[in-house]
Amino acid sequence: MKLKALILLFVPFMLWACKDDDNPCNEPNYMETSLTQIQGELTIDYGENILQDENTLYGITVRLENRKTYAYGLFDDLSKAIVRRDANRQYWANTTVVPYGKQRCSHDENGNYGDLFAIHGNGKIENCPVTNEFIYCDTTMEVNGFRESLLPISSYPYDIYVSHDALAYKEKEHTFTTFKYNGYIRFFAYNLSRGRFEIQMYEMDKQFSLTPEEQESILPFTIILKVIPYPTWMCDSYSSEATFQVRYIDEERQIDRWMDKSVIVHRDELNICLLDVNEFTN
Repeated sequence: MKLKALILLFVPFMLWACKDDDNPCNEPNYMETSLTQIQGELTIDYGENILQDENTLYGITVRLENRKTYAYGLFDDLSKAIVRRDANRQYWANTTVVPYGKQRCSHDENGNYGDLFAIHGNGKIENCPVTNEFIYCDTTMEVNGFRESLLPISSYPYDIYVSHDALAYKEKEHTFTTFKYNGYIRFFAYNLSRGRFEIQMYEMDKQFSLTPEEQESILPFTIILKVIPYPTWMCDSYSSEATFQVRYIDEERQIDRWMDKSVIVHRDELNICLLDVNEFTN
């Protein structure tokens, strides 16, 4: 009876010792998790073949429960997206996919990609090369990895698909469920028989014109939110405001006027922006 009482007395201390990070009870149990499967709106919109297209880019960030970056990598071959992690810890994986991203994303002469795939490195923003493997980070740093993996701060003129998934303990294979993260603006010129409209977008580095010969243009626009997005079925209600400057120029009539305009862009919808010449000439 005394022996049983002693055991019960020391059990709490034994359990407390196991909570210490330096204690052998808490040693990492490393395993590999395959992040090579994707479903959802990406494959619905583009078909399964987009996953085999070598021009598609996948930016994957694996974070700890405190949101600090554990590992990240830019892939053009998703079959190589295998992360080594502790089976005893909780992780979150953020994925950003740009179909035909090699042709659409900005890049430098060395083939390193910017836009959504720019990274925090050495205290500055740098373009990221296609690594096709994970880069493991110093988790004591406050900021690391892809700059916009949690919250896009700019808009881009192409389709973007995202996911935010929890990786289960000891999960060996994970399938991402992707959601489109942009809508579309259809700019249409009305009463444009002469001159031209010049449109400068404020949220993206994009300028284009409407002319009597080409009176409409459809532009993808990334949804920019004020809070950290968690892509789920709640994506259906995502929207944000696109702002731009419209300039009407007619050299023959010596007209050169501009106005600030805006339109609410709803996720995965075609949003109309009508530009009437009479508004600029009256």
